[in-house]
Amino acid sequence: MLFTDIKGFTTFSEQRPPQEVVTRLNEYLADMVQLVEKFDGTVDKFIGDGIMVYWGAPLAQPDHAKLAMSCALAMDKEMVRLGAKWKVEGVEPFTIRGGAQSGDVVAGNIGSLGKKMEYTLIGDAVNQAARLEGAAKYYGVDFLIGESTYLMTRDTFRYRELDRARMVGKQLPVTIYELLGDLSEPEEKWIADFGAALSLYRARQWEEAGRCFAAILELMPEDRPSSIYFDRCEYFRRNPPATDWDGVFNRTDK
Repeated sequence: MLFTDIKGFTTFSEQRPPQEVVTRLNEYLADMVQLVEKFDGTVDKFIGDGIMVYWGAPLAQPDHAKLAMSCALAMDKEMVRLGAKWKVEGVEPFTIRGGAQSGDVVAGNIGSLGKKMEYTLIGDAVNQAARLEGAAKYYGVDFLIGESTYLMTRDTFRYRELDRARMVGKQLPVTIYELLGDLSEPEEKWIADFGAALSLYRARQWEEAGRCFAAILELMPEDRPSSIYFDRCEYFRRNPPATDWDGVFNRTDK
């Protein structure tokens, strides 16, 4: 399951007449639907400016997770093209974010028999994917990916491990990753430096981890995850966690 959303669409809508908003939204949705079809996915529904997409139903697709990640990367590239087009036309571009997770769900007709029915997916993995899309805003990344999808695609795509987090309403934590690209693209050194800093953080070496995250921010000042961890290191340096601290971050927002 893949959920996407337009960053700052509420503000965008408030500043423009409804006709312009609908025109831009329809252009965007038409392009995204074409990409979903290209990668053998199914658009389940539009949720305002959001899109819910799935693979693996009603027929099984052995490579469903790789198709989903390829689709997500293609969406990112398409937004670059659309953004350049909109700038030429003199209109403000927007960007998207998304969340994806794989798992067993129920697929079938849901609703009121004889009134309104729709074929859709129900299950915990669907909820996780939706939560990951919302959490992508907090981490400042384009696509936030759950561990199940990561494990099925790590031999094809490049990721950055971001956190162990407990999503709103969930008891068990999940390891979450940022989708960076495919493995044919070279890894930048600061990505490896982030992984080393994350290991120091989990080992409770707050000062050293903080210095490492600060060094990354000197090179990449817009990297939101490094900024988050730098602030956490500063907090834990002054307020050490309990001895049974497991490194899990509890999300309080959807």
